[in-house]
Amino acid sequence: IPVEDGGLIVKDHYSPLTRVDACGKALWTIQSQIFHHSTEAAADGTLWIPGLAERHSLERIKDSFREDMLTQVSPDGRILRNISVPQILLRHGYQNWLFANDMYNDDPTHLNDIQPVLADGPYWKKGDLFVSLRNISSIMLYRPSTDQIVWMKRGPWLSQHDVDILDDHRISVYDNNVQDRGGGLFFDGSSQIMIYDFATGAVTQPLKRAMDAARIRTATAGLYTALPGGASLIEDVTGARMLIVDAGGKLVAEYVNRAEDGEIYHLGWTRYMDRARGDAMLRAVGKAKCNA
Repeated sequence: IPVEDGGLIVKDHYSPLTRVDACGKALWTIQSQIFHHSTEAAADGTLWIPGLAERHSLERIKDSFREDMLTQVSPDGRILRNISVPQILLRHGYQNWLFANDMYNDDPTHLNDIQPVLADGPYWKKGDLFVSLRNISSIMLYRPSTDQIVWMKRGPWLSQHDVDILDDHRISVYDNNVQDRGGGLFFDGSSQIMIYDFATGAVTQPLKRAMDAARIRTATAGLYTALPGGASLIEDVTGARMLIVDAGGKLVAEYVNRAEDGEIYHLGWTRYMDRARGDAMLRAVGKAKCNA
């Protein structure tokens, strides 16, 4: 993610975490833990990033078990908290979602997004975390301050990726809508953007026509960003595409990340930046004395 001084906080998929300045010089690196998927800033300036325990903490489980962690990192590169996702579920009585008979999986949760709540609302509090757990097709609203699962919903999204807060009562979910019945991944239709309304309990698919027409079938990953004026940015990782859909549901722009050799190269966690923030970043980079 971009930092105000013109630098970046970067990682690969399942890698250490590094902060670099505007000249690309590493300021700090966390190598004691593996990080993956999303990197999101909280209201207090800390970061919440999916982590992976080097050795899991569960009993009667194989060494290969993947224990996802909700990891909080300070701006100066210190790990502040590590909260085990499987342990949260076990403490709150969801062992049947993890370890049912003949359903063992080394990666039962597959944490792929942590979205910090930035302001109090009627259904959540600042400091809460929306958490996407792909392999159980679930979105969880978790309160670290009290170790409370405030809300959790399994489906109708299927193998989802990316949860965002839209306003004080709605969230969006990138529904990959991909499944495996033993013969490999397949789609029953297209991937979709689902909007869940806490006030009514309704789930809608406002971009269904556009996503069906564009044949967006994102097997893994995928990203949705609500843009100013009601437009939408969709990242279709499988097709290495970025698409912009206007407020009326019409596809108005498309970019394919294709090289000169004709091969496509996947995108990952595309960031929208408004002009004011983008100009500020450019000024910061311009002031950097990289040759000094």
